[in-house]
Amino acid sequence: MIVPAVQGILRWAKLNGRRALGLRAQLDSEDRRVLEQIILPVYAARATPQRVLFVGCAPYTQHYGELFAAHEYWTIDPVASMQRYGSRRHIVDGLHHLGSHIQPEYFNVIVCNGVLGWGLNAPEQVEAAFGACHRHLQAEGELIVGWNDVAPRNNVSPDNVAALRLFRAAIFQPLGTFRYPVAGANRHVFDFYVKEKKSYKTD
Repeated sequence: MIVPAVQGILRWAKLNGRRALGLRAQLDSEDRRVLEQIILPVYAARATPQRVLFVGCAPYTQHYGELFAAHEYWTIDPVASMQRYGSRRHIVDGLHHLGSHIQPEYFNVIVCNGVLGWGLNAPEQVEAAFGACHRHLQAEGELIVGWNDVAPRNNVSPDNVAALRLFRAAIFQPLGTFRYPVAGANRHVFDFYVKEKKSYKTD
């Protein structure tokens, strides 16, 4: 656990150094490349205006609002000081309290990357958070979950989260899979889900 901690400190020092020089704060990891160059551009390029919620804010996520300039872009983070890295539509709260701020079936896309196991840790909190995602996504709305499959970050595995079973696992075409593991020490994984349309039985 010492090595990841040192890596984290060095990463933040590098980010703060870039910001001090007036440069854009960016992470140079492979999973961040996949997110920024493959995953997010697919949603940003959609012709139909989307309501997008990005969960968790940091210096290196601040520029994502530019990518989604043609859409209604929201951010959420429970730490008040992170608001400066969020969008102008920012919520200071935990994801499990989303219903206190937004009406049901509001968003088209929710991106929850690097939050599970990094603040969203307790099983009951995880269930509440992804239950909120399900309630506040429109039918056919999409949820992207990025998580590290390494202890202790994987103490609550997505496979064991009942709220995620409310969704349908979806193939993300550019990567050709529902679950995409990224090479690297943190064993980052991207999962893709879709909220299915309600079906009604008729006599």
